[in-house]
Order: sequence, then C-alpha cells, then structure tokens
Amino acid sequence: MKSLARYLKYKTRQSCIFAACDDKYAFCLYVSLWSLLNHSPQLAEKADIFVAGFKVSKENQAALESLPGVRVFDYQYPLPLPQTPSIKNFTEASFARYDCFGLSDYYDEVLYLDSDVLVQKELNAVFEQLSGAVGLVQDPTFGSVRGNFYREIPGFAMDATGYNSGFIALTKKAGGVSGTEICDWLYQKTAVYANDLFLPDQGMINLAVEKFKLRVIPLNESYNCPASSGRKKLQEAFIIHSTGPRKFWCYYYFREWYEGYSRWIAAGGLPVSIHRGSPAYRRILKKLNLSGKIFFQLCPDFFTRPLKALRFTLKKTLKIKF
Repeated sequence: MKSLARYLKYKTRQSCIFAACDDKYAFCLYVSLWSLLNHSPQLAEKADIFVAGFKVSKENQAALESLPGVRVFDYQYPLPLPQTPSIKNFTEASFARYDCFGLSDYYDEVLYLDSDVLVQKELNAVFEQLSGAVGLVQDPTFGSVRGNFYREIPGFAMDATGYNSGFIALTKKAGGVSGTEICDWLYQKTAVYANDLFLPDQGMINLAVEKFKLRVIPLNESYNCPASSGRKKLQEAFIIHSTGPRKFWCYYYFREWYEGYSRWIAAGGLPVSIHRGSPAYRRILKKLNLSGKIFFQLCPDFFTRPLKALRFTLKKTLKIKF
C-alpha cells in the first residue's frame, strides 16, 4: 500500500505505536497517548508514534503533536468506499488501523491503540508473548465473528472467535504472511463486503485472521478492559476501553482521564463537540456561561442522567480514582 510511505519516511526505530482519529475524536486520542506516555514509558521510548488523522484541524494537530514524539499524518481511505449506514456511523479514520498490518513488514513490533482508551500500565512486555503472532483480545460483547456482520459470509467460519479491534499487537510477518498483503486485502475487501458489515473495521480484521491463517495469541481482557467492569478488574487492567456509546466524556468519571483532557485544553486542543445530552440542558449551560468549563464538558447530562451526573460530581469532589 503506497500510503505507508508517509509513515516510513519518518521511521527511526524498530517499534511503532500507531493510532488514528478524525477531528472530533482528536481530544480523546490525546488522552489515550498521554496516558501511554505516562504509564508505558519503556515502549514509548523505543517506538515511533504515528497518528493517522482524518481532516484534523491545525489546532488539534498542534495539540496532539505537543505530546513527546507524536507525529500526525493526513489520512484518507485509499479506495472508493461505499457509504452504507454502518460505514457512515464510523469515522473514516477507523479504517486507518489496517495500516498497522502493513507497518509490521517494516517494524519488529507494532501496537495499534484505539482513541477512547486509558493506559494504566507498561505495555512493552506484551510483545514477549507474540513471536511471529498477532495479539488480540476477544470481543467482550460479540464472542464470535458473526456479531460483526448482518449475514453469514460464505467461505468463512462465522462461529470462530471474534476479536476486538481496539488493541492490536503485531510482530513482523505474523504467521509468515506479508503484512502489506493483509493491509491491501482489508482495504479492497471492505468495499466488497460493505453492505454486510455491522462493525466494519473489526469485522474485516476478524475475516483477515481466518483468510491469512494468522496465528493469534489471545490476550487477557486486562489489555482491553471495558470501562463498565468492576473496580477490581479496572485496578488490574493494562488498558481501560470505553467501548460502545458510554464514553469517558459523557458517562464515566475516571480521574486520570479527566486530568488528561484538562491538559488537552491547556495545550490548545478544541473542546469535545460530541457530548450527548438534551438540547434544553445545553442551552442552560450556554446561557449561564458554563459550556466552557471542563467539568460541564465531561459530566453526564443532569437532565437525562441525573444519577450518573450526581455520581460523577461526587467522585470528582472526593477525588476518587474511578
């Protein structure tokens, strides 16, 4: 895939951390990378850190690149992409994760990290488990490949284990297959199966696992722990992932995520623009000049989620971790 050249031009190390976002989600990717730099310094120190940005504004690119070692590249899906309802429900940047397979031809280790995660521990050791393999975590919601599609896909085992695409760890030529070949196949076949895809990029990666007979090492859920998990699991997690519509910025209180977002604003990043809430509540905040306050940008809507908002407020006041 020719688009890989934009990253390889700046290759300086043997490991790579790869992430992607569009302009709306740049704020949460900043927090994800900030938490990685804080809690996984060994991996961050030895890796090139690349972000595929889809239509990212100058302000948000500058804020992302204020993080040490982070470089943002313009990203565009390299082929015509049918605009089915499912595909339009996701940002085009979601498909940039395909590039991590191509990059595995050129790096000894590649880690793909979703934008809505919080890293809590050092991740460097994950690659010790993966010689010639791919590290993935089973999807907590859809246990099989079938959950990613609207219908059966001929020639594929739909009952096979379904993996979440929010955390992908790759070693060079996993299973002896060219990563660039996998990358090209993913881009080309997404258009072919577009009408069948429910969770587009994740579904295609699950098909690629079977198509190319990739050797997958199933990683512990602690590498992709849902934010809805109990306190004990959250404390032990390497990565907390706010999967689905319940996000750090509109549902949960996580003290460190709140701090990271505060740093994003201080770095000149644009405030969250995808907060879910009632129009009446937003109008009141605007009238009272509270919309610019970080607390109200992140706190759940007091009108539609009063109990969640109260819990968020108490945790913030008492400085509870999560």
